[in-house]
Formats: sequence, structure tokens, C-alpha cells
Amino acid sequence: MNSSKRLIINADDYGICCEVNVAVEQLATASSLGGVSVLANGEWYTQAVDFLCLHPELSAGIHLNAVEGWPIAASPAVKAIIGEQGSFVGLGALLKRWMLHPVAVSRAIETEWRAQIERILQSNVRLTHADSHQHLHAFPPAYRCAVRLCEEYRIPAIRHPCENGAKPMRQVSSFALCTSLSIARVITPRTVLHNDCFLGFRRAGAYAIAEMIADLQTASDGLIEVALHPSIEDGVPYHNFRGNRELRALLDASLFDQIKRLGIELTTWNIVTQ
Repeated sequence: MNSSKRLIINADDYGICCEVNVAVEQLATASSLGGVSVLANGEWYTQAVDFLCLHPELSAGIHLNAVEGWPIAASPAVKAIIGEQGSFVGLGALLKRWMLHPVAVSRAIETEWRAQIERILQSNVRLTHADSHQHLHAFPPAYRCAVRLCEEYRIPAIRHPCENGAKPMRQVSSFALCTSLSIARVITPRTVLHNDCFLGFRRAGAYAIAEMIADLQTASDGLIEVALHPSIEDGVPYHNFRGNRELRALLDASLFDQIKRLGIELTTWNIVTQ
């Protein structure tokens, strides 16, 4: 086996809804996943952590969120990142607020993310890695906060969501994401373990077997993380995602036969963070 490439298949948004939870648990039972990332403010969070407590072999991460849904922190500090209805204002509005009110928004983000991490840890789930909803932590102040919290709570790994070769429709956003992360890494000298290569931005919610194998063939050496969004129903929870396509791909044994033929070693966050 050529160990120059190691692959973690990670399922994001665990806890967001029933359809995602059922899909993730099918894949976990089939041993198709190298990790899951949990939304601590998701509507199906409780069911997710109940499953994780019964399956400690499944690598669990925190999917830090400040862009969708409602905060869980009780502190008034989070008012800086919520709207009139009490929910998060969304990615675009959040970044504008962060530039206009950096101190207040940074305090709000740290307060909310700390509450999300503690909620999962208090459920007796060990966290092996961290990432974020809509890759918010690639924004330099958010990255600095995420790394600091990982160090404080002894979360050993963090996602670097930088993917080259985005589709034309996502080239601008891909360039912005990679540039933002590069700046974040420069101004945050301390770091934790991270992936060397990332897949799942340009084909977010749209992987089938052929697309995954094509991307893995051209992926750089080192630790590869592919972020998937499995669901038992296409269009749920996001209308433009094909979560059932990704679920069916990961339940197909031929995918893993082809990955093996590429000389890529499957691994998990539990293993790489030991």
C-alpha cells in the first residue's frame, strides 16, 4: 500500500435534521466514514450524540457554527451576531459586522463556539477534530479563535478547507477561501494537526463515485480530507445538495475497491490524532 496518500471521509452537518442523521448512521454502521462533524445547535443534536455515545469508535468533531440556526450560548455577548428573530444573521452579514465591530463580534464568536464545544464534551463525546459551517473558520479572526479553542479544549486537529481547481462558478469563492486561510495561518503561528489536502468545496453536496475517484487521482500527497453531506433525500437540508447521491456512493463497495487500487490508505481522525 502506498501510504503517501491517506484519506479521511468526513460527514458534515451531523445533527442538523433527521434525514442527515439517518444517512450518517447508515454510513457509520457500514464503516464507511473516517469522521463526522456535529452541529451542536442542530435540531437533531440530541439524537446525534446519543448515537456517538454508543459508538465511541466513530471519530467525532465539532462543526463550529455562527451562520445558521440559533445560538446556544446564554450570554448577552452573542447579540452581536444575531438578528431581530434571534437567529444568526448569515455568513455575509456576519463578515460585514466583524469588519465594522471586530471586538464585539470576536467576543460573540468565541462565546458561542465555546458553548458549542462544551455542550458536546458534557455529553461525554470525545472531540478529535474541528471545522466549521460554511468554512467560517478560514476567516483570519475566526481561525485564530478556533485554534485557540482547540488548544484549550485539547481538540487535536482542525480542517484546512483549501481546495484548488474549483469549478468556474466557484473560482472566485475558492480563491477567496484559500487566500483567507493563507493569511489566517500567517497571523496564527500556533497551530494544531491539520489535513494537507481538502476536497469537498468545488463539488459540495454533489459527489458520486466517478467524481470522487477523479478528484482523488489528482489530489496531492499527505492527509486528504473529503467533506461530504450525506442525506437520505436529495435537496434536504439544502436544495442544491444531492446528499442521497453521496450516501449511495459511500454505500457502494466498488468505491472503496477503486480507492484501494489508487494506493490510497483509508484512515480516521481517531487514528491520525493518536
